[in-house]
Amino acid sequence: MQRTPYLWQCLSVACRSAGRIRLFHSRRLAAHQSKSSRSWKNFPFGRVGFALIGAGAIGYDGIVNDFTYAGSSVRFVRSVKTAVLIAIDYLGLDENDADYKTKIKALHQKSADRLLRTCLLNGGLYIKVGQGFAAINHILPIEYTSTLAKLQDECLTTSKADIQKVFRSDFGQLPEEMYKEFDYEPVAAASLAQVFKARLHSGEQVAVKVQYSDLQKRFISDVATIIFLQDIIELVFKDYNFGWIMNDLRKNLVQELNFVQEGQNAERCYRELQKLKYVVVPKIYWPQTKTRVLTMEWMEGIKIGDVPEIKKHKMSLVDIDMKLYNLFAEQIFHTGFVHADPHPGNIFVRKNAQNGSAEVVLLDHGLYEELPASVRGPLCEFWEATVLRDDAKMKAAAKRIDIVEYMKFAEVLFQQPIRMRSGPIKSKLSQEELEHIRKVARENFDVIMSTLKEMPRSMLFVIRNLNIVRSIGDMHGNVVNRPQVMARYAQRCLYDRNMRSPIQNLRWLCRRIYFEYCLWITSLRPIFMNYYLNFLYLIGRAPESAKTLMRDIMQQDKLEELH
Repeated sequence: MQRTPYLWQCLSVACRSAGRIRLFHSRRLAAHQSKSSRSWKNFPFGRVGFALIGAGAIGYDGIVNDFTYAGSSVRFVRSVKTAVLIAIDYLGLDENDADYKTKIKALHQKSADRLLRTCLLNGGLYIKVGQGFAAINHILPIEYTSTLAKLQDECLTTSKADIQKVFRSDFGQLPEEMYKEFDYEPVAAASLAQVFKARLHSGEQVAVKVQYSDLQKRFISDVATIIFLQDIIELVFKDYNFGWIMNDLRKNLVQELNFVQEGQNAERCYRELQKLKYVVVPKIYWPQTKTRVLTMEWMEGIKIGDVPEIKKHKMSLVDIDMKLYNLFAEQIFHTGFVHADPHPGNIFVRKNAQNGSAEVVLLDHGLYEELPASVRGPLCEFWEATVLRDDAKMKAAAKRIDIVEYMKFAEVLFQQPIRMRSGPIKSKLSQEELEHIRKVARENFDVIMSTLKEMPRSMLFVIRNLNIVRSIGDMHGNVVNRPQVMARYAQRCLYDRNMRSPIQNLRWLCRRIYFEYCLWITSLRPIFMNYYLNFLYLIGRAPESAKTLMRDIMQQDKLEELH
C-alpha cells in the first residue's frame, strides 16, 4: 500500500520531465525556425537578382552581338573617365602661378598621353577622331598634335578569324575561296579598315580593303559618346570651338563605312578626271566588293609625303605639286565632286612607264562632297576678286554663298593674311608693337571659326581639302605657290563658263594680265615686309622677335581641319 504513493510520485515526476523536454524542444524548434526566417529575410535578393540579370544580358550580348553593347558601355565609361581627369587637371591650374608656362606644357603632354591611350584602347572612330585632332597642328598645342600623330601608325590589327567572319557574313565564303591567293598579313591598317594583298583567280593582283567586323554595330553609340563628351567640354571650357565640326561630320562618316559607295566614288573620280592624264585611280572589282569589303587594283608607288624616297627616284617635287594642286582645283572649281580627305598616306606618286613624268595615284575614295554649280560659280568669282583686291566683288560673291565675314573667308581659303593694313612705314618697332600685331593675329582665329560655322556645309570639306593639300606642300618645302595655282585655275573656269565675242576676249586678256600682275604683287608683299623687319632688327631699330614676326603671322592664319 505504501508503494502506491511512491509510484504516483515517480509518475508525476516523469510527466513533468517529459513536459519540460517537449517545451525545450519546441522552444528550440521555434528559435531555429525564427532564425531561419530571419536569415532568408536578410538574403540580398535584389543585388543577386540584378547581378544575374546583368550577367544574363552580357551573356546574351556576347552570344548574339559579340559584346557590342557591353563594349560600348566600357568605351563610354573609359572616355568619360579620361575627359573628367583632364578637365580636373586644367581647372586646377592657376594662370597667375609663376611657373604657369612650364606647368601648362607638362599638363598638355600628360593629357595628350591620356587621350592617346584612350583612343588606342577604344579603337575605331576614336582613332579617326584622334587623327583629325592631330591634323590641327596650327591650332592645338604641339604636345597634343605630336602625341596624337602616333595614331597614324599605331592602328590596331585584328585576327584572321575576324577577317573570315566578315567574309562569311558578306559573301558566304572564306577569302581563300574567293581569291587564288590571300595574304592575311595586312599591308596597311587604318582607323576603319585594313588592307590585304591578294590575287584573283584570273591572275590580277589586287588590294582588298576589309572593314573591322564590329564597326557598323558600334558606330551609333561611339559617335553619340564623342558628341556627348564634346558638349560637356564646351560647357566647361568656353574657348573650345570644335564640337559643331563633329556634328557635321556624322553623316559623312556613315558614307565612309559603305565600301560600295567608295567604289562608286572611285569610278566617278576616274571619269571626271580623265582629261588629266597624270591622275591614276585604281580599278574596282565589283564581284568581290560588298559594303564591308572593297577589292581594287593593286597600285605600286611612293607615298607623297616620303620626300627622301621621291628624291631618290629623281622625281621633281615641283612637277608633283603642280599636278596635285591642279587636280584638286579641277574638282573644286569645275567638276564639283570634291575629295574631302586627300590624306598623304592615301596618295602615291610614281613614274610614268613611257615618258618618266610623275603620276598621282589616288587610293582612298571614301569621303567626297558635292559642290553644286550655285556654289562653284561664286567661289571662282570670289577667288579672282580676292587676287584683284576688289572688295565689292568679294563681298557680292561671298553673299551668294551666305558668307558675311568675307575677308576672313578669303584668309581661310588662301591660308595667309589677305589685307595688310595701310599706313606710314615706321622706322622703328617696339616689342609692345610686335606683341600687338601677334595679338591681332591670334584674335582673328575666333572670327575664322565663326566664319567656318556660317558657311555652307559643303564648303567645310573644301576647306579640309585645301588644308590637307597645303600640308603636303609644306612637307615638300612649298616649292610651288599653291594659292597662285588655285587662283589661276579658278579664273580659267570662269572664262570657260562664258562664251565671248572677240571684243570680250580682248577685255578678258587685259583682265588676265592685270590678274597676273596682282598675283605677282601679292606674292612679293610678305617677302618685302619680312626683309623690312629684318633690316630694322639689323640696324637696331626693332627687337629680335621682329625676325620671325611674318612667319608667326603666316602660321597663325593657317588652319587645318579634322583628318
